[in-house]
Amino acid sequence: KTFTFSCWVKRGGIGAGLGASNLGVTLFSGGADVSNYGEIVFRSSGFGVQDSLHFYNSASGSTNFELVTTQLFRDPSAWYHIVCVMDTTNAVSTERMRIYVNGSRVTDFSTETYPSQNAVPNFNTATEHGVGGFAVSTDTRFFDGYLAEIVFIDGQALNSSSFGEYNSSNIWIPKDVSGLTFGTNGFYIKGEDSSDLGNDSSGNNNDYTASGLAAHDQVF
Repeated sequence: KTFTFSCWVKRGGIGAGLGASNLGVTLFSGGADVSNYGEIVFRSSGFGVQDSLHFYNSASGSTNFELVTTQLFRDPSAWYHIVCVMDTTNAVSTERMRIYVNGSRVTDFSTETYPSQNAVPNFNTATEHGVGGFAVSTDTRFFDGYLAEIVFIDGQALNSSSFGEYNSSNIWIPKDVSGLTFGTNGFYIKGEDSSDLGNDSSGNNNDYTASGLAAHDQVF
């Protein structure tokens, strides 16, 4: 019911035609099957608002809670810090799902449907999860671009200041997250080991298995 996902992303391809069936490119996903899952995705031309960020949960084939940004992510030269927060235990409905981009909370959405209190999403369940891909089917929707400092916090609803800060030039930059409490299912993927790009550095050993990646996919 409560988690925080954070990562730094730099898009490769933007616009139409991205991902299987043009549905977009996935940052994080998890769930039992194509009817019951959660996903954080940059949309393409096949569904929703092209180049928006879509944070949502699907149950029995229907989207039951979701946020779709009016902000469009169309600059492939820029790094974006994306934080998505779920806390269905919160008494305030608008606090049950939150998105932060580059340190600021997003408040403008083209679609804004919040979960009921204590609703159980398909994220963070005992099902297959994927970073940079849609893990719950062969419809993979692999992310196109760069991912860095990938963090999942199990059991806490944190804000963006737990993962980043402004430097002296007022630019939002990453900060050390090694002191965070990651929770049982939490992980921290640095991508620092070219032979094991899915290695979890949180201490939990919640490692991910790299698929379709090789040593040359690691960039410094």
